[in-house]
Amino acid sequence: METATSTNGKRKAKGRKDEEKQEAVIKTEALAVKADELCRLYKAQEDAAADFADAVKAAAESSGLHAKNVRSFIIAKAGDKFEEKKQQVEQLALIFEEVKA
Repeated sequence: METATSTNGKRKAKGRKDEEKQEAVIKTEALAVKADELCRLYKAQEDAAADFADAVKAAAESSGLHAKNVRSFIIAKAGDKFEEKKQQVEQLALIFEEVKA
């Protein structure tokens, strides 16, 4: 976060920089309009994360798998890097099978 500077006895915070590296004009009203919605979305995200963790734990318990592996599989399946993750897992399995500890 950028520091505040003093001009004429008033604090002035520095804003974000735009594409041309110019300091943006700070409009706190724009945040005030969206603050309640952002708080609601943040809470919903927290609730969804807790629900997901509970569901992963239940799936792990019922399947006999480790929760970490269930979570990793579901994240890969839900995302766009499933094949990349599958290749990484296959390679790791090969290492465990072939390389002696």
